[in-house]
Amino acid sequence: MMKFFTIVLICTGLLSTGALTGCVSARPTLIAVLAADESAGHDQPLAVDVLKERVTQLCEDCSVRVYDAARAADTQDAQFDEAIGDGAALVILDPVDPERAEVLTQRADDVPVLAYAHLVPGADWFVGMPAPATVPTNASAPDSDLMSARELIAGQRRSFTFIPAAAMSTQVAEVAVRVLADEPVVDPVDHEGVSSWLFEPIEITVNNLTSVLVGSGAMTLDDLCSGVTAQRCVRLGLR
Repeated sequence: MMKFFTIVLICTGLLSTGALTGCVSARPTLIAVLAADESAGHDQPLAVDVLKERVTQLCEDCSVRVYDAARAADTQDAQFDEAIGDGAALVILDPVDPERAEVLTQRADDVPVLAYAHLVPGADWFVGMPAPATVPTNASAPDSDLMSARELIAGQRRSFTFIPAAAMSTQVAEVAVRVLADEPVVDPVDHEGVSSWLFEPIEITVNNLTSVLVGSGAMTLDDLCSGVTAQRCVRLGLR
């Protein structure tokens, strides 16, 4: 298997679209994503596909590799060392156990660590929520968000909690690329002494269904208003 090595990105600046220009490298710069559990929805899900797409848009010489711990802290410990050994230039850490993950940041040496979802002591940056969200599992994963939204349209529920995973994962990608390009990060806030970007869960009702879910790109009107929900969408004025 080809190894990726940490290198220096040489960049001349940012386009108005936010894409980096003038980035050149001999080999792809590896961004390691340590996911707590890529396959299952949890309270603050990582939208891996969104993260990868945004990194690709911003830096053609960057590569994203996902290490899925499947909710096993011991596995994530080993994967952290594996990522460093693979030449990761930056680690995005979605911790299985935030307190235990502190020892991982201590083993990072000069590799920056960006904590996702849960603040990890010793991390350089954090993207997530001020406090862990307590929401039903069936309202966290993208497929279940769609199910919940369709139930809302059908009148089978009044509301559900939406975690803005796509927006959070986009933010993670943008911070990671700026850090690697030695560009200043944009609009962080201080959260427990760590430069952070904080998000809040959103309560979804019929009134904000399309503005939040469709407006954010989480799903389309066709996703929401097909089959058994088609007539209800018309009745509710959604389409």
